[in-house]
Amino acid sequence: MAEYDVVIRGGTIVDGTGIPRYKADLAIKDGRVARISGRIAAGGAKELDASGCMVAPGAVDLHTHYDAQLNWDPYASMSGWFGVTSLTIGQCGFGFAPTRPDDRELNMSMMNRIEAIPLESMRRGMRWDWETFPEFLDSLDSHGLGLNVGALLPYSPLRGYVLGMMASRERRSVTEAELNQMKQMFHDAMKAGAFGFSANKSAEDRPDDGKFLPSHVASDEEYLAMAEIMGEFGVGHIGWTIGVPIFDDRPEQHQLVNQMMRISGRPCHVNCILATDEDMVWLEAARTEGLPLLIQQPIIYPEAQLRLSEYNQFDIYPNWVQPMVGTAAERAVKLRDPKNRAAMKQDVDTQDGLTTRTRWSTFSVVEVVHERNKKYEGMTIEEIANMLDKHPVDALLDLALDEDLQTEFTNQSGAGDPGEEGLAKFITNPYFHISLSDGGAHTRYFTVSTWPIWFLSHWVRDKELMSVEEAHVKMSAYPAWFADFKDRGTLRVGAWADVIVYDMDKLGYMYDKSIYANDFPGGERRVIQKPVGLRYTLVNGTVTFEGNDCSGALPGKLLRSYDMID
Repeated sequence: MAEYDVVIRGGTIVDGTGIPRYKADLAIKDGRVARISGRIAAGGAKELDASGCMVAPGAVDLHTHYDAQLNWDPYASMSGWFGVTSLTIGQCGFGFAPTRPDDRELNMSMMNRIEAIPLESMRRGMRWDWETFPEFLDSLDSHGLGLNVGALLPYSPLRGYVLGMMASRERRSVTEAELNQMKQMFHDAMKAGAFGFSANKSAEDRPDDGKFLPSHVASDEEYLAMAEIMGEFGVGHIGWTIGVPIFDDRPEQHQLVNQMMRISGRPCHVNCILATDEDMVWLEAARTEGLPLLIQQPIIYPEAQLRLSEYNQFDIYPNWVQPMVGTAAERAVKLRDPKNRAAMKQDVDTQDGLTTRTRWSTFSVVEVVHERNKKYEGMTIEEIANMLDKHPVDALLDLALDEDLQTEFTNQSGAGDPGEEGLAKFITNPYFHISLSDGGAHTRYFTVSTWPIWFLSHWVRDKELMSVEEAHVKMSAYPAWFADFKDRGTLRVGAWADVIVYDMDKLGYMYDKSIYANDFPGGERRVIQKPVGLRYTLVNGTVTFEGNDCSGALPGKLLRSYDMID
């Protein structure tokens, strides 16, 4: 009988602690690292060849939106394909628990509008065998997972459950009884294993009517009350999303976040979307005070593939929100209105350079519907505007409207573009974390779930921004420590065996450009990519992927915060 369940042989260990790499075998027993040695004589029931490869802890992703997708995809692809072995759901205050049965359609519509998760896929694929947050966790736990999942309580559905979904989008104040009910529900969620709560204050994230989210209008009193509950448990963190600076009250939000950290004694990570010098000053001041603040920064700004019939990423501009709400036919009527056009142009002209989403020199036509427009394929909106002597907004909208808003465009998806130098500054800052994919969201337009492979291949191997040892601290140990994922993020004896085995020289993408797959429920399409050079992925000591071949095993765990307290 084999002494170990798995032995990974002949690889170079990068254990995530930052110590120098070394050649060794790694043995796994009962899901945990049992032994690491230059040579392990005892055999394993399964032997894996890691010669020529790095053996490292799997990536940890702290910002995803797989709350729906995990109902039909236990591997949370694409994250599971790209070496992520543990992740957090429930970010940006979005999710599906708690949700009353009568509010299910409203919540799914909100996620379809803001996070671009296909509505028909949610209708077909979600189990809805829960109402409360503890029941949601139990549902995830009982149906099997291909990786480890921790959950934050999303604030918008919580507020909607207590006030009613529509009222929660409009009422700023709550009664004492309503606040007490929310506090009790958050208390129950923490007892059930939540890792904290999340909220969204980004003005560009709008539900399907273009108005506000429950978390937008909630008072500071509510958030400070949630912080008090967190302080009772001494575990978990706060996830906070701030929008583009020109449209958001950042100084006020900075103060609120600091106060929540003081009251709770727990860390907060802030998704800034576009970090500014003002945010850097805030970060430094908070850390000087000893407040455990981290700022999230995406390290990929992919090209979005979009049609104006459904795209929502122009909500970054206030006067673009309502014209981009509704069906394609409803949008078309509003987009032809001269008053709307004038206001939309004013937004772009007065905030030029704020966002790459209207950088007309890179905003291109990919595919047209009508033969008469074939001449525009491959051209940028700037080129078309110059050729037709039109404002770029008119050039974009006139072409799209001529084709019932079905023209296929492509453009960079970022709120802003810090460039390689700017990104390098963020990545190397010890108080910025890069474990951010938005995985499960925006699936029709782009994907950032490739970040672990991009980080290792582009930034570490090609750009030599940091050592591979430092990289695995950044992508594994650091986020696992921050999230309170106990015994994860490093490969030390006794730690859970969440492992990736990869050939650094071969690491990269399978496709030159992301492709479409119609693999969501209802045949809905999504943008996908796949890795090369990733030999094995193991979750809790079990192989989930050999190359891109899924083993079918479901060794993942529903992580619960109460298990993280000694």
